[in-house]
Amino acid sequence: MNGVTMADEKTKPVDVTELSKDELLRFIGVTLGDVLVHYGMWFTEALHHQGPDLALEMERDVLNRYAPLALMRLAPHFGIQMEGNVPKILAEKSREELLFLAGDIAKTWLTGDGLWFQAVEAARGMAEAKQTNDTCWSHFAKMEAFKLKGFLGIGANEGLEALERAIKLRIYTIINAHSSSWDQDGSLIFTVTECRVQSARRKKGLDDYPCKSAGIIEYSEFARAVDPRIATECVWCPPDRIPDDAFCRWRFSIDTSQG
Repeated sequence: MNGVTMADEKTKPVDVTELSKDELLRFIGVTLGDVLVHYGMWFTEALHHQGPDLALEMERDVLNRYAPLALMRLAPHFGIQMEGNVPKILAEKSREELLFLAGDIAKTWLTGDGLWFQAVEAARGMAEAKQTNDTCWSHFAKMEAFKLKGFLGIGANEGLEALERAIKLRIYTIINAHSSSWDQDGSLIFTVTECRVQSARRKKGLDDYPCKSAGIIEYSEFARAVDPRIATECVWCPPDRIPDDAFCRWRFSIDTSQG
């Protein structure tokens, strides 16, 4: 081979134009991952440097401009026709099919959440995984509330009624049965009656995951992002003793001291 060894072939610098079809297929997977992670890194750094309120506003504006451009450029490669800014294949789906898709998106999101937790736990242990999880959920809950307020047209300080509307559309509630009710004192009670994570653990013979610390952060951040006057109280959540027909319960009220 003109003095070139197999080891030399493996370490020789290559241009993308020199990759084989199989290599290109794998390489495209790498680059698509780069796109997703890079977008997330920009948002993470904006959170750190510009603060959550401004970062969320900027991300909304970036996504509104970026998504149509990305779809217009990439859709033809996947044989996807566009109808405005929406893939035609989605626009032609029935309401029932779209509900099914929303559920699968939520399940896919939850899978990623679980895999990240397992990765941190394997590398650094349970304590650090829980700490990372709690921090992630604090940011995610605020972002989710911001986006849902925009989707639902919720303005500033619209109270517990606005919270009830928003909380029922959280990505987690798409795949977990839940209920809401009003207490005599005017507070909002939200109960998760079916939890995919805890149900899966029980099927494996595992104890409930102690998610109370994350839940307190998550629900408090979500509620305050809807209306900063809303106070959050955990009624019960694992590792608390819980009833047989539910997994966690939360009470929301207006803190009058917040004006």
